[in-house]
Amino acid sequence: SLILVPLMKNYLEEKCRTQEEVEAERKRFLAEPELCFLCILMLIGTILLSFLGIFYAEPWINATAALAVTLVVLVGFSVLLRPMIAKVNAFFLLQSSMTFAITGATFYFYTDTIEEYPEGPHFSMVFYTTVLGVVSNVTSLLGIWTYQRYASTWSYRSLLMMSNLVFSGLSLLDVVMFKRWNLTLGISDHFFLLGSNGFQQLMYQWQWMPGVVINAQLCPSGMEATMYALLAGCHNLGIAVAYSFGAYLLELIGCQPSGATNESGQFENL
Repeated sequence: SLILVPLMKNYLEEKCRTQEEVEAERKRFLAEPELCFLCILMLIGTILLSFLGIFYAEPWINATAALAVTLVVLVGFSVLLRPMIAKVNAFFLLQSSMTFAITGATFYFYTDTIEEYPEGPHFSMVFYTTVLGVVSNVTSLLGIWTYQRYASTWSYRSLLMMSNLVFSGLSLLDVVMFKRWNLTLGISDHFFLLGSNGFQQLMYQWQWMPGVVINAQLCPSGMEATMYALLAGCHNLGIAVAYSFGAYLLELIGCQPSGATNESGQFENL
């Protein structure tokens, strides 16, 4: 909500357009039927996924709908956009959708009490939401700075290959926590989670920043805002798909914790 203050005070110093300028802009936009169609396609997909997420709790329904919407959007963008833009968009859409999110289960794994999950780390809500959140934000900023300082001169191909491989390796550290191997190694839960999450957030920025730069460079002149919004929307669609797939995967492996007493069995396959 704080963003409304600079917008309402016009800190960006945007100038009001006349009615003639508005009409000319609308005609120029309508002269690009492909972009108009893609905007409508994204709107329909967003409304559909939002509706199903609100009114249907079955993970398989949401996962199936997410997969269908992703395929339709992927084909639509690949057919209607220039090949260079379409290929980059397809890569980042698939990249974000393949990072399955299982936060619905990990939340309870980390915060369940002794009565609920005796073998768990038993993090307090303050640590899990506030301390971990602050550390994640700080390391994200550090990731942006290190990217600008050390990686901005790399080729996109080398940077994306390295960042994806390293991020995948860092994600496996979650398995160490889930199996409680960190305690065997003599590393406390708090220290291990802060360290692993911090490195993951740092490398995520190295993975994410190239996409921001590439998308900005690919936007055609005169349609920068619309095209960038569409490309960023595809990336966000991929994130939504990852959450739907993650929820369905948790159902398949029987990991459905709810904070109930003695729910250790829910985490056996995590």
